[in-house]
Amino acid sequence: MRILFLISMSFFLFLFSSCEFTETLVLNADGSGEMKVQMDASAMIAMMSSMGNEEENEKMNDKIDTTFYFRDIFADKKDSIATLPIEQQERLKKLESYGVHVSMDTEAEKMVYDIFINFKSINEADNLFDAFNQINNTGINSTSETEQSPSQESVKVRYSFENNVFKRDAYIADVELHKTEMDSLKGMEMMLGGTLYKLNYTFPKKIKSTNQEEATFSGDRKTLFYQVEYLDYLKNPDLMDIEVVLEK
Repeated sequence: MRILFLISMSFFLFLFSSCEFTETLVLNADGSGEMKVQMDASAMIAMMSSMGNEEENEKMNDKIDTTFYFRDIFADKKDSIATLPIEQQERLKKLESYGVHVSMDTEAEKMVYDIFINFKSINEADNLFDAFNQINNTGINSTSETEQSPSQESVKVRYSFENNVFKRDAYIADVELHKTEMDSLKGMEMMLGGTLYKLNYTFPKKIKSTNQEEATFSGDRKTLFYQVEYLDYLKNPDLMDIEVVLEK
């Protein structure tokens, strides 16, 4: 799929431009809701546009606005996926309910896409970052069996919502992989400077308290806003551990 190639390329190119990540949650009273992680790579498109001449920019003009689901991608690749070890097949199966929305307009210097899930229980969103990472894995855009393996995530997140208390727990799932990833980013701190990771969380009741003192709230105190430098978050996932207590 051509669109997957464009998204995959953006993962590489975003390292050399200022991007913004926003994790958005809308939680309902019954525990259902929607979670998404959005990457705004518009700065990357603007940078590419400024580097090219007018003729080259006209050639790269493109407009895309589409939504697709992992289950459809995996259905197209079912024969190749069937050759994978059972453990890897099960990891891919957990991503089937996630969707991807892409909005791209190179002339307007805009590129935004998000990975999302509509859930019945918040813990269904635990694989959100596996889905986000999978977009950059050539496996979903390749016919090679050796490239069909789902990519690993060194940092994972657990979500929970019980007794009016919401928790976001980020943790390093693979210490060695995390160290390798951090080593690969050495010397790129300046290029990644300014890249933010934001949380926008909306709850069904007013927020009574949160563990993050720098978090801010909407006027009705039902939405929490919190952000950190993306590189800092990569180095120390605990920076975005959130506990929110709702009013009864």
